[in-house]
Amino acid sequence: MSVGLHAAFTAVDITPDQDRAAANGTKRDRAYPIYDPLKARILLLQDGEHTVAIVAVDAFELGIGFDEKVAAALHARGIAPMPTLFCPSHIGSTPISNYGAYIMIFAQDLIIENYEDEISARIADGIQEAMGLLAPARVASRSGHAPDVCYNRRFIQPDGSVHMVFNRQESPPDPAWVEQSVDDEVSVLRFDTTDGEPLGAFVNFGCHALCSTDKYGGISADYPRYVADVFGEVAGLPIVFTQGGLGDVVPIERDGWAARRVGRSVGAQALYVFEQIKPDTAPRMAVVRREVEIPARVMPEEPEELRFNFTRMHDRYHRHLYEWYRQNPTIHYPIQVVTLGDTALVHMPGELFHETVVAIKAASPFRHTVVISRATREVAYVPTPAAFTQGGMEPNLAAIAPASEPLIRQAAIDLLAELRAPVAV
Repeated sequence: MSVGLHAAFTAVDITPDQDRAAANGTKRDRAYPIYDPLKARILLLQDGEHTVAIVAVDAFELGIGFDEKVAAALHARGIAPMPTLFCPSHIGSTPISNYGAYIMIFAQDLIIENYEDEISARIADGIQEAMGLLAPARVASRSGHAPDVCYNRRFIQPDGSVHMVFNRQESPPDPAWVEQSVDDEVSVLRFDTTDGEPLGAFVNFGCHALCSTDKYGGISADYPRYVADVFGEVAGLPIVFTQGGLGDVVPIERDGWAARRVGRSVGAQALYVFEQIKPDTAPRMAVVRREVEIPARVMPEEPEELRFNFTRMHDRYHRHLYEWYRQNPTIHYPIQVVTLGDTALVHMPGELFHETVVAIKAASPFRHTVVISRATREVAYVPTPAAFTQGGMEPNLAAIAPASEPLIRQAAIDLLAELRAPVAV
């Protein structure tokens, strides 16, 4: 194992074949358009004690058991288990593997039942490749902002309830509604070789990848593709893009060139920050995982036939939650933290609200804290208790109980405090 911080970037193609789709439970051929190739982008970090992979995936979500599939694929290649932080970009115009997901109607023809089996093997190949590319590295981090590209879709009405604004351009909010804030911070980690040559970047920004609504029914990498293009085409460098507090935040514009505008705006700000920082240290890395027990949401039983009903997608997801959490009433919620000196990466399942992310970053004792949301059907949205009272789509599609978010938030804050506490001599 390498002594001192080493890093490597790789990417693998995970675009499905066009003639392999399923609809309504029966496989059939469908020539869906591929607007963009889908990628899994990998940042592998290693020092004398730890190896960790950060894997950003152009996917809506990664289903239950995906981590084990990648671990098994790595084992088959003779690679020991390692902490792996999976970071789907939550793109609606990408395939899913089964009917348990809370997919929207636009994705019904993009179900490929064994898609995750295939891409887990490709990701394992990418990690294996990265292990052969590891090089001594230095790292520095900083953040900027990308204003005017996203908004909070939860507007508060005078009676305290939520009005969901799904397309700001077409549905101007009522002046009496109170617009909520967003977290438009763009976090960047720059990795250089010890000779000062840039290796690549880690970028984090929180906004639903919902720009390409005109491409639903086809394959699109939405705005994260353009974030990567800014670095690839301008600087000739690879990046790994991850989502921050996206749970209640969506792009201001949809359709047409919206993905390009949002992606280039975020990517250009990230590249600006990247060019302003100079890695001059190779900090020690720590990797910690902690599971927090939180209550699952108690769901009434929906009719079993709703499993395959695309016209009642929310009810179908409720049926999935009823089946899953009837057997598992307590969620073992994993929080993973990777620290690189005075920078902390906090990886948390579910679509975190921006309020949760801002609170964790504000309470963190680290100079720079980056919170990563991992979209997953076991958790779905992570609304605050107030959001459950206000109503709206996110609480309706949450797998967690109303009391869970404060437990999650405090556990992350406590873990960061422990990691930063001085070691007793």
